[in-house]
Parts: sequence; structure tokens; C-alpha cells
Amino acid sequence: MSVEIRVQPTPNPNSLLFHVDRTVTEERMKQFNSADDATGAPLAQALFAIEGVASVFFMPNSITVSKGPDGDWEAIVPDAEEAIRSHFSD
Repeated sequence: MSVEIRVQPTPNPNSLLFHVDRTVTEERMKQFNSADDATGAPLAQALFAIEGVASVFFMPNSITVSKGPDGDWEAIVPDAEEAIRSHFSD
């Protein structure tokens, strides 16, 4: 079954919201500010492996990905969607 992802802008131009039709976290929210923070969280680790990703914020059915000043959304978005799909396909 394919994973449905809807990307939505946020008021912050350096952050995008990825709505996912799966449960991302059982917690109300979980924030990762670095790849080191993401230890033990495979999806967060996969997102930090994408060049330009600066932070990741999980909510029950969505993920906010923030990029650094040199990050390029045109490169990040397809890789982030692929990381999310791959995570939930396992």
C-alpha cells in the first residue's frame, strides 16, 4: 500500500510540513535538532542524511522538516518524500 504524503508550506520559509497517512509518532511531539539527537529514530536519521536538513519535528501524523540557510527545497523535498515512503514500506 502506497504512503500518501502531502507537502504544505509553513509560515517559516525554511520549514515544510509533510502530512503522512501513517502514525509518525505515538508521542504528542518529538523534536530532533541534529543527527545525534536522532539516534534510535530511523526515520529522523534518514531525514538528517539529506543534505541541507537542519532539524526534524515529529507530530502524530506529520513531520516538519527545516532546512539550513544553504538548503535547497527542490533537492530536499523528493529525497524527504522517498525517505518517508521507504520508512513506512518496511
